[in-house]
Amino acid sequence: QDTVIALQALAAYGEATYNSVTQNVVKVASKKPFEKVFIVNNANRLLLQQTLLSDVPGKYSLTVNGSGCVLMQMVLRYNIRLLERAFGFSLSVQASNASCPLDQPAKFDIVLIGSYTGNRSSSNMVIIDVKMLSGFVPVKLSLDKVNYRSKIK
Repeated sequence: QDTVIALQALAAYGEATYNSVTQNVVKVASKKPFEKVFIVNNANRLLLQQTLLSDVPGKYSLTVNGSGCVLMQMVLRYNIRLLERAFGFSLSVQASNASCPLDQPAKFDIVLIGSYTGNRSSSNMVIIDVKMLSGFVPVKLSLDKVNYRSKIK
């Protein structure tokens, strides 16, 4: 029921804000010599336009002129490098039992050994997401072994 109400609200918003002629000029600027102008019109209104900000952290202003609806989004991504010995986890990946006969599909085992090496007594929660190579599938029995373990140490 909540989904239906949300969809009705989105449809009403779309109807109220829709404009068949969209022409917007979006300007992002800062006191430092930075300015980026985006033109949003009927031809490109569904396309992603993006730029990198030159001074982060910094203060930027956003000015929009025109008619229609524009969605602006700022994303900050950062990576704090840890010291060489400060990593909280170790991961070892090995392939074993490789079998590549000409008349059968190739098979091999992937052995993952993950360990928490941080300063705390436990890590709270860890997710190891294993992506399969294209054309390969996991052996169901091996997945069952992982899923039914009461506690992974």
